This record gives sequence, C-alpha cells and structure tokens, in this order.
Amino acid sequence: MMKNILDSHYDIWNLTLRYVYLVSLCFLMEDVFADEIIVPASNNTDIIIERQPAKGQYLILWMAPEYGFQSTHRSMARKIAEQGIEVWQANIVESLFLPQSTGSIKQLDGTYIADVIEYAHQTTGKKILVSGDSYATSSALMGAHQWQQRKHADRYLIGAILFSPYTYASIPQLGLPPVYLPVVSATNIPVMIYQAKNSGTTGRLNQFIALLQQHDSPVYTKLMPDIMSLFYQKPPTQDMVKNAKLIPQHIKQMIPVLEKHPIPMNSIPLQTLDISQSGIDISLKKFQGKNTPFTINLPDVNGNTVVKSTFKGKVTLINFWATWCPPCIVEIPSLNRLQEKMKDFPFELISINYAENKNDIIQFMKKVKVEFPVLLDKDGTFANSLNIVTYPSSFILDKNGTIQYGVNAAIEWDSPEIIQKLKSLH
Repeated sequence: MMKNILDSHYDIWNLTLRYVYLVSLCFLMEDVFADEIIVPASNNTDIIIERQPAKGQYLILWMAPEYGFQSTHRSMARKIAEQGIEVWQANIVESLFLPQSTGSIKQLDGTYIADVIEYAHQTTGKKILVSGDSYATSSALMGAHQWQQRKHADRYLIGAILFSPYTYASIPQLGLPPVYLPVVSATNIPVMIYQAKNSGTTGRLNQFIALLQQHDSPVYTKLMPDIMSLFYQKPPTQDMVKNAKLIPQHIKQMIPVLEKHPIPMNSIPLQTLDISQSGIDISLKKFQGKNTPFTINLPDVNGNTVVKSTFKGKVTLINFWATWCPPCIVEIPSLNRLQEKMKDFPFELISINYAENKNDIIQFMKKVKVEFPVLLDKDGTFANSLNIVTYPSSFILDKNGTIQYGVNAAIEWDSPEIIQKLKSLH
C-alpha cells in the first residue's frame, strides 16, 4: 500500500514538472501575432516590419539574422514589449528579395537600416536601439554607423543590444585567428552584449570587446550559461527557456544605463576590407597555424578521463563537432568507415564535442551511429585555444605529433585520396 502511495506521489510530481516545462516552453514556442507595417526607404524600397507595440519611450529595431526570424525571436520580442519597450523586427534581406544568407547581410551598407531608424523615431517619437543576433549584429552596427554619418542634431539613437555577435569578415583557415568586419572597429556607440556561453564565438568575445572599446565605447556583457544560442535550436532546450525568461527584464534595466552614455556626433571611418575571401576548406590543406604542442585532458561520454600529452607513433585525426551542426552529422558515417578502413594501420581517431550537455550527446548517439571515441570539451576552452571558429573542424597529425593538415568543413573522410594522404604521414 505504501509503495502505491509513493508511486502516486511520484507520478503527480513528474506530471507537475512536465507541466511547468511545457508552460515555460511556450515562452519561446508560442505563435506570436504582430502588427505589420511598411516603412518607405531609399530608392523607393519598402521595408516590411513586424511590430510589437508598447506604450513606453523606447523602441528596439531588431534585424533578422542570416537564417531569418524564428518563432523564438518573435516570442522574445513580445516579452520585451510586455516590459513597455516597443519592438520592430525587420528582415532587410527579405524586403530586398535577396537570398537569406550571410553573404546578403554583408552586402548591406546600413542605408536601409538608418532609414528605418529615422522613420521609427519620426512616427513614434521614441528613442531607438538597434539589435540583432549572429551576423545580424553587423547589420545593427552598420545601421547605427550610417545613422551617425547623417549628423542628426537630436541624439535619439541610444545604442545597440547584441545577442552572441558573429561578425567575422570571413572564416579563416584552420588555426588562424579571424578577421572582423570593418564596422566592429568603426563602432563608437554604447553596446550591451548577451553572449551564449556555449557559442563558438565565446572564446573570441574579449577580442571582440577590445575592438569595440578602442574608441572608448561603453560595452556591457552578460553571459548566458549552458546554451549555444537563444534562438537557433528547435525545439528550445530547457536552458534556452530559462535564459530567455530573464532577458526582457534585464534589457529594461540596461536601457537607461546605455542612455547615460551619449552617442558621439562623429562616426569612425570604415576601413576597406575584402570580405569575399573565405578560409573554408573542402579538402585537406596544409596547416597554417602555430604547431604548438598541446595536451588533451578531457572526459569522454562514459565518464572516463582521457589524457594524451604525446601523439607520436600514430597518425592522428582530431575532429571537433556538435550535434546542432548539420555538416558535422553528415560526415559521421564517413568517419565511421575511415576508422574501419584504417584499423590495421597506426592510426587514431579522436572526436571532441564542443560545449554540449553529456546527456544530450548520449541521446544523439542512440539515434546516430558513432563508432569512435567522443570526448567532451564542456565549456569550449580547448577548442577556443586552437583558434577553432567553425564546425566541424579537424586536425591531422603525423607520426611525430606535428599538425600537417587542417579542414574546417565536412568532407568524405574515407575517399581514396584522403586515405592515401593519411597513410603518407607515417
């Protein structure tokens, strides 16, 4: 009888927990209906805006990232509006009938965004902040920079709110540090950064902040633990939901702080930079970074600690990946086949997962066959120390432990050409 009572209490408690999570999940997944307005911009272009109205004195102009607005973006906008801050969400790329991509975002010179900033203030009388996540952070900064160039007497632009900024001019070859888009070094406005701790850009956050601050820009940051992004993963994880619930109130608190720092009247000149180059590798390339000795000291998915301070005697492939990375998943079968084809050769394959929860990885491995060791880089520190900025990324070491090749894309690892190159390193 006692067992049945305990079981009943457990079932009720379990159902309660599930109910609480589902209610919280609605915070990021609910359908959000916004007003739609059309903003007349330069060259007779109409910019479509999704508007979450509010009666307060502030308005956030939120730019769409390279993958477009998700339901999570819209739900966050609604919650921010409930704090008395109006939100306008603009997909400039879509309004211009351009492909939804990073390349399209990099083409924007800020003109249309500055037009919307002016229109938003003229029609509402509110003070404006620009915002975006991922590569849309560069759009926000470009819009602010263009607005500054127009020499407004009324400094109604307050600053920028950025979520996990991704502002690389191009992906560098593996092992080399990234170069940032020119607007980063030309920014001199107040900035608030909400950085997902498990994002691939976290290891470079201090460098990004230093570039922003070189013209005495006030920069504030808040790390959001246990998540790769506030918006990207579908469905949202419990950690995403938890972090997202805290952001609207924090933004409300931070806007007056940003407002205390006046926007400089003069903009910083933009440096010329060729942003068409890319270091993405679709084949093995000679490693260009520093061949500094390193030690692996990481746990694996089974709870065992793996320590490797020397890589001599074997050809070693070290592959960095994540379950949220589609190209990483695509190359797993070829890595499995490579392991099998190299079983009679002095060869070792080590995979390292970037900053994900162990239980999530285990669940993933129940669905996707992974036949090689998986180590856990819990906070991304090890990957960041090797200048990894994109996933998957792989290092190939020869029998002397020297990095010979690198690749920062998914490739067919068991092709005859790759196998021949690997065997030639012994």
